[in-house]
Amino acid sequence: MWLIKWILAGWTLLALAWWIYALRLVRRRESAAIVIADPPDSGTEEVLPVTIFKPLCALRTPAPPPELVAALESFITETGRSTEVVFGLEQQDAAAWQPVFDAWRQRYSEARFTVVCQPRPTTFRSPKSSWWHALAKRAQGRLWLWSDADMIAVPGTVTTLCREHATMRAGLVTCPYVIRRVPVRPMWLEALFVNVEFYPGVLACRVWDQPTFAFGAAMLFTEEHFQKRLHWDELGARMAEDNLLGRRLAPVHISSVTLETLAAETRWIDAVLHYLRWHKTVRWCRPSGYAAELVITPVLGWLVAAVWHPTAGWPWAGLGLTILLEALGATQLCARVGCVVRGRAAVVLPGWSLLRAVTWLLCWLPWPVVFRSQRRIWWSLYRCSEGGL
Repeated sequence: MWLIKWILAGWTLLALAWWIYALRLVRRRESAAIVIADPPDSGTEEVLPVTIFKPLCALRTPAPPPELVAALESFITETGRSTEVVFGLEQQDAAAWQPVFDAWRQRYSEARFTVVCQPRPTTFRSPKSSWWHALAKRAQGRLWLWSDADMIAVPGTVTTLCREHATMRAGLVTCPYVIRRVPVRPMWLEALFVNVEFYPGVLACRVWDQPTFAFGAAMLFTEEHFQKRLHWDELGARMAEDNLLGRRLAPVHISSVTLETLAAETRWIDAVLHYLRWHKTVRWCRPSGYAAELVITPVLGWLVAAVWHPTAGWPWAGLGLTILLEALGATQLCARVGCVVRGRAAVVLPGWSLLRAVTWLLCWLPWPVVFRSQRRIWWSLYRCSEGGL
């Protein structure tokens, strides 16, 4: 019995060391200033034209959500003589988006953007790859920047990414992202995954290893490099397209730019399904790395001990203290990126800690993930079925 206690205590200390290191990584990242030496189109060096791809999901509301409009507008302000945005818009949403496009044309007279309005493309199994393929036909830039619609750019994002692509001799430059706005409690599951599980892990990979993955937040690469290394059919057959892009277009550089994304789920069931999908996708894409996460998941060990010895006090005490440790670490990490846990939001933390541990275990079982926006259920990275969702 004492051996089990010592193992669990050591396991918890290892996790504590990770939380301390993660806080240090995030603090250093968030305090570092991004210096842009030259503005876009300055003429001080060769400027390759850039096309930003922005496929838009079908609207679930009569009008585009203001926060989504603001996110897209942050990229409109990045355009200029050598940078354009190409939007992919489903035909049934054209009337709803037209006032937004008209307002941008009036407000940003020098902005360059094109709207490709058509029925939802079904060229490939992956809807996002189908949109990328459709938008590529209208792209004029030699550099392609693929970016999800719900990302918020900081001023100078495109300039910095282009500079890093040139100076780091990278095949692809990608951006990590965080969540700072959580208007309703179910969104906290998304915020906790992104800010506490995903973001510090990405920063650690940036320090320790040469990444071979990418994120849909932003992926910058040349059209020529893409055409040499990857076939559209291969990309379109896969669920995690960004991960495949990182593998094929390596070497990958993780940018100094951190973007912000918008939490989407307003119902608990949808938030949990989204959380499970994130975990399962990581497990499918990087099984060895996901297995290693067990080292920093001591809640699972304490939970097993508590279930094995339900009448003993020590496993429940250890479980409670470990959950408290993770809650404190999560609170600090969120605060570091500007997402403050206040009031009743704190009640989500113990549930997240337990869900995180149980999810790690369950992810090794053969269950599928649900993509409501795609109306598909994926059973693996390459096999899906129509879910009727």
